Amino acid sequence: MNKYKSLFLFNRKQQRGIFLLLILLVVLVGFRFYRTTQEYPSLELGDVSQYQNKIDSIKAATAQRKDTIYLFNPNYITDYRAYILGLNEAELDRLSRFRESGKFINTAAQFQQVTEVSDQWLDSISPYFKFPSWVNQPKRSYSSSYGNRAIVASNINSATQDQLRAVYGIGPALSGRIIEQRKKLNGFIDIKQVRDVYGLSDSTMMELRKHFYVTPDPSFRKISLNKASWDELSAIPYFNDYLVDKLVEQRTLRDGFKSWDEVMLTSRFPQEKLALIQLYLTLE
Repeated sequence: MNKYKSLFLFNRKQQRGIFLLLILLVVLVGFRFYRTTQEYPSLELGDVSQYQNKIDSIKAATAQRKDTIYLFNPNYITDYRAYILGLNEAELDRLSRFRESGKFINTAAQFQQVTEVSDQWLDSISPYFKFPSWVNQPKRSYSSSYGNRAIVASNINSATQDQLRAVYGIGPALSGRIIEQRKKLNGFIDIKQVRDVYGLSDSTMMELRKHFYVTPDPSFRKISLNKASWDELSAIPYFNDYLVDKLVEQRTLRDGFKSWDEVMLTSRFPQEKLALIQLYLTLE
């Protein structure tokens, strides 16, 4: 008996601790009881139909925006748009090479012929093609003196800014950029180089071709990429020092370029300007 009695023997310090613990338990139980007996006002919901209608309209607009394909010109498909439309890399590459040649796609059938997309893809996407108005509409006839006067074409390499501004669609800024590009290239050697000028649209380019032609300098000669010196390559308008270094390096490693495909594997080669670069270089 004494053995078990000793379990309930506490000193004063332990007794005070047990007493404080009992008080704390009583306070906690009392507080919990008080909370459970309290009455809270019920939550009343007002008319939320207008907010729900707004939420539904936002969801519907978001879903519609996600699936909407806006009209676009298939001549200018970016990498991101190609990914969204399901155009694979090979098909996009065929389109890019066709555009680099300076040509344009004017019909859905021509787009399929160039890119080799499937009939299923063409049927689902071609309704969203938007070609320039001059492709599908006959040219309008103007009764003004400008429309009726005869056009006398001249060499664009000798054209003044005023002569360039006489072309419909070319203003002071655009004519200035054309002359600046002409100086940079030391004269155009092909009319398609003008298309590289910023801000020149397809329709304006067509008008410009009616008024101007290009006659290269008689002393101009293409140079061989496989034989040209570093200085000769650096004189190509579309090359920089880094690219010339890499071209010379790759030319040495390959014992000469055998095809333009090999040339385009060179680091930072501007593939989109291949057609313009080929105006200055040959692999022979």
